Amino acid sequence: MRLKTTVLTLAVFLLPHFAADSAAASGEALMETDNENIFFEEWDTPFGIPPFDRIGDEDFRPALEAGFEAQRERITAILANPEPPDFENSILALELSGTELSRVWSVFSNLTSTDTNETLDALELEFKPRYTRQQDAIYLDPALFARVDAVYQSLDEAELDPEQRRLAELTHRDFVRSGAALPLETREQLKEINARLSELSARFGQNLRAETKNFELVITDEADLAGLPSDVVSAARQAAISRGHQDAWVFGLDRSSFEAFMTYADNRDLRRRLFDGYRSRGAQGNEFDNRGILLEIAWLRARRAGLMGYSTHADYQLAVNMAKTPQRATEFLLQVWKPGLERARGELVDMEGQAFGDGVKDFQGWDWWYYAQRVRELRFSLDDDVLKPYFELSRVQEGAFYTANRLFGITFHPLADVPVWHPDVEAFEVRNPDGSHLGIFMVDYYARDSKKGGAWMSTYRDASDIDHPVRPIVTNNLNLIKPGEGQPTLLSFDESETLFHEFGHALQGLLTTVRFERFSGTSGLPRDYVELCSQVLEHWARAPEVLSVYARHYQTGEVIPDTLMSRIEASSTFNQGFGTTEYIAASLLDLAWHTMTAEETTGISDARAFEAETLGDYGLIPQIEPRYRSPYFAHIFSGGYSAGYYAYLWAETLDADAFTAFTESGDVFDPELAERFKKYIFEAGGREEPEILYRKFRGRDPDIQPLLKIRGLGDD
Repeated sequence: MRLKTTVLTLAVFLLPHFAADSAAASGEALMETDNENIFFEEWDTPFGIPPFDRIGDEDFRPALEAGFEAQRERITAILANPEPPDFENSILALELSGTELSRVWSVFSNLTSTDTNETLDALELEFKPRYTRQQDAIYLDPALFARVDAVYQSLDEAELDPEQRRLAELTHRDFVRSGAALPLETREQLKEINARLSELSARFGQNLRAETKNFELVITDEADLAGLPSDVVSAARQAAISRGHQDAWVFGLDRSSFEAFMTYADNRDLRRRLFDGYRSRGAQGNEFDNRGILLEIAWLRARRAGLMGYSTHADYQLAVNMAKTPQRATEFLLQVWKPGLERARGELVDMEGQAFGDGVKDFQGWDWWYYAQRVRELRFSLDDDVLKPYFELSRVQEGAFYTANRLFGITFHPLADVPVWHPDVEAFEVRNPDGSHLGIFMVDYYARDSKKGGAWMSTYRDASDIDHPVRPIVTNNLNLIKPGEGQPTLLSFDESETLFHEFGHALQGLLTTVRFERFSGTSGLPRDYVELCSQVLEHWARAPEVLSVYARHYQTGEVIPDTLMSRIEASSTFNQGFGTTEYIAASLLDLAWHTMTAEETTGISDARAFEAETLGDYGLIPQIEPRYRSPYFAHIFSGGYSAGYYAYLWAETLDADAFTAFTESGDVFDPELAERFKKYIFEAGGREEPEILYRKFRGRDPDIQPLLKIRGLGDD
């Protein structure tokens, strides 16, 4: 998942018009406000890494206030410029207007995701809507839009290079899609809607984090641990100690902990308790209930889309995606849904037969992971107790670094004694093939209560090259179970693929060579394209040429045997019916929420009933839950994937087709292909439309058949 923290948010609430007598855009207000505040100093740290060891919660309020003011001063200077609007004094000046604010906001928004507390949570609820208002003060200002529009209308006469023209075009599009060309009354309504949406999305995420944190399955009888791998048991003991439980084991709702227990625990009743805890989050009638929040979010989004001239929120969102329309996205999903659901029904029959032998006559959702693993072990002789020792965390990371080196020539060098936001964080300097500095890569792999769930890439600084080269600071975040003291972190193969996935996002942020942050790295890319670079790396994670390098036994150093590699490959399409169906079910649910008019959303009073009816109409079998139920569907109600969760599968069409180019060449590190891949995909950011960039790499449009084949849903 890609989490963007520094890109301008286009939806929000208008401040009073910038004062005409404000100071020139020098950022002096920011630097003179508080000499004791670390954000008002130059950071004398290696590579400009934020000085996390010196940043206190109390620093954020004055720094954010000063950052807002500095940007307002810069915007006022643009508006007061008597010269006719041109690229330099309007488009570029606007691009640079948030420099000081971005410096603070990137740290703040990252920490509220990775290491938050009550103080930061309160600040987030206050400042996230204010940040949104600040951006509306820009993107809904008619005088500022007039300058941007004047530059846009004269593009054909202007002497601009392709990247300057691209920045002007995207800036103009940002204003139009924010509502800048709409009447004053409509803009005022948009302000109110955007401010409320910003507050609601923050509350949704905080509620979900609280629900996840508050649940714990405490086990005191060792017999109830039957079936669980030793490393999972050890981690559960460590979790219990950290939560104040003696002589116990604790399992929570972080995805790694949840799936491990659901996959291996023999105790069916405990699997059900954990399953119910997971799927009831945000819908328990307590202070963290998200159902009312998500209903209001859906209504406000639909209302805003109507004001913007679109039929639905999905129509608005997808207009700038590769899919273009919700109808096309839905048709695409159903093209894969039908064979996936058919496959899932066959998988269910296999597992019911296995479960019946254990006396289970009412196979349920909390049985699926467990019996899928049993069938997998029987069919492929793949026991995770045998497999996981070959996937120790540091070696898997080395495999990702090896892949990047073979494809792109870059190298990763550990950094000691640099500031980090948590003791679990590691930092690396990334260097070009000639040894020059490329960027900083930081990893935060373990779950904790102060961290949101899931896996994502983010940035503390984006790359740019306007007056001088600025190289990025990129992070990867996972939620792995932390092992017991002195124990190795052993991953499942799925977790290894997730590490490669997020690393792919990181590579796009690190390798980018574009000049402007607006389309640097993953910035501003369509949702259904941005997952290409992440998902394509998963193919290398399972390539024999790569497995033989990083999949080594953590104790002996023995390379994973060919027999196990063959079994991994043979099992690659196992349980894909379930995986495909639970994912597409969530994607269809997302589109259902966002293909309604505002009036239609007011007719919904029960979010759970709505999703049950929606997925029932598509024929979802009751033993499969959607990957996310609505009250904990953070991707769409708290993150940036509203009407866009389908994007992972759409991008899978691209990544499957792209990796097929390498396999067809006979070399997964083919130098010529790798060079084109780097140039047109990883380095290019958003300097051109994604369809154009992909064709430049592949020589044609992508084909869906590789996706179906890789998932085991198409013809061999």
